[in-house]
Amino acid sequence: MTTHPTKLAAVREAATPAQRRDALLAECALQRSALGVETRQLLEPISGGKLRQNLMARLKVPLIAGAAVLGVMLLRPRRTFPLLLKASALLRHGRHAMPLIRTLLQRMDKHRQVPPAK
Repeated sequence: MTTHPTKLAAVREAATPAQRRDALLAECALQRSALGVETRQLLEPISGGKLRQNLMARLKVPLIAGAAVLGVMLLRPRRTFPLLLKASALLRHGRHAMPLIRTLLQRMDKHRQVPPAK
């Protein structure tokens, strides 16, 4: 609660408890709206350029995959370890194959972008 003397003047000058309650409710409403404005100002640098939406869009698939792995680990604990070993082997092979796939795709794009001779 604020202790600023001018803000509490309406509360102190209230004659009846009902008036005091109304003044306190108005003060609380002002504090809530001020807090909302300050919160939006604090979050503004984060939301600039829709960073939050882009980050959540990129994290959606890994979060789903992680939840699926966690579910399998909880439901079938004996089969989980061999499954994780196979998944890690696939990831290793994929990492080694990605540069080759990338160069092939770049070469294919270069051939497509060449304008026809006149």
